[in-house]
Amino acid sequence: MAAQTKLHIVGTGCCLMDYLYTQVDFSAREYQSVMSQTAGDGGLRPGALVFSEDFEAFCKVPFQPWLSSLTGGRAPDAENLGGPAIVALIHAAQMLHDEEVCLSFHAGYGGDDTGRRMQQLIGSTPVDASAYVEVTGSSPSTVVLSDPAYHDGKGERTFINTIGAAGSYAPEMLGDAFFDSDIALFGATALVPQLHDGLSGLLRRARASGAVTVVGTVYDFRNEQRHPERPWPLGDSRVSFPLIDLLVCDREEALRISGCDDVSAAIATFLEGGIGSVVVTHGAQCIHLASGGGVFKAQPLTTLPVSGAINDALAAGDGTGGDTTGCGDNFLGGALTSLARQMLDGRRQGLDLVDASAWGVASGGYACFYPGGTFIEPAPGHKREHIAAYHAAYLTQIGVAG
Repeated sequence: MAAQTKLHIVGTGCCLMDYLYTQVDFSAREYQSVMSQTAGDGGLRPGALVFSEDFEAFCKVPFQPWLSSLTGGRAPDAENLGGPAIVALIHAAQMLHDEEVCLSFHAGYGGDDTGRRMQQLIGSTPVDASAYVEVTGSSPSTVVLSDPAYHDGKGERTFINTIGAAGSYAPEMLGDAFFDSDIALFGATALVPQLHDGLSGLLRRARASGAVTVVGTVYDFRNEQRHPERPWPLGDSRVSFPLIDLLVCDREEALRISGCDDVSAAIATFLEGGIGSVVVTHGAQCIHLASGGGVFKAQPLTTLPVSGAINDALAAGDGTGGDTTGCGDNFLGGALTSLARQMLDGRRQGLDLVDASAWGVASGGYACFYPGGTFIEPAPGHKREHIAAYHAAYLTQIGVAG
């Protein structure tokens, strides 16, 4: 760690290339004909993820010809670096560019053109990628189908994922430097199976080193397919839950991990299990947050709206027309930014979860203004300048002094 660095943030988990189709009609015959019928069957569902090989088994046709039929044979509208781990880290690095903070990413890519492109993209950001290494297999990727008219114009996506080299990345590949950190982020480990299965041990080691632990989740198709009747495992919950300082997930992930039928019960289950603080997003509707104390001060279950200023801008025709790809990843990055800033002030306990959520809302909403999760800045500070204005408007909206 450099002598001038006050805070070291590390992250591991999902990093992949997103191939984005931004104008897909989910009511089209080609989409409707491969809709999921039962949990984990390999069919498509808005908001959910499926693995490409399972999708092919379900619809009994090769994926690429089906995709060509759905999209009219056109090329992706955009290609971008995706994945909750890397996108969150990049966003936080951009927001903290002039702070004494080092952010590093630990994961694996395949030895192919896609992997080299991913390296190149990370290299154009403030994130240290020296621990992003080549492993066996093709580089992971996701085809993202986005219907901006879905949910009355709020937009929704479907994800078809190829795990590839992410399946080869194992817990022992995380070197000692990962655990010499102040904040450790585990992002969408369900798409890096060996990390996900070893999550309890990784959280234990990170906590033992004194790191604040942050976990961001993703749709866990692997466990949905294996046991659709059971809650999705997040490590051994009896071990892992007390080792998580902040959990960020969307509504469906919260319900499936907790095994509950509503968000309030899910959050209560997480807190009772020992998780310090929880934020649950709910698309373009709202967010829910609560804390049992610890790193973040105690916070009763609270529901907050999404950003009115961003909704107004989208309604006025700004941005990409509601492409929500990367919103959750950037929300996680915004929460990570707030956590880091509060820790830079010298605090390790009693931090403000509302502040973390407000930066998450502004950051996640801003992702609607460009395709994909990663925004490559024309100059340092560009993204923060724009998001800070939305953050200030949001604080006014929810009646919190800036």
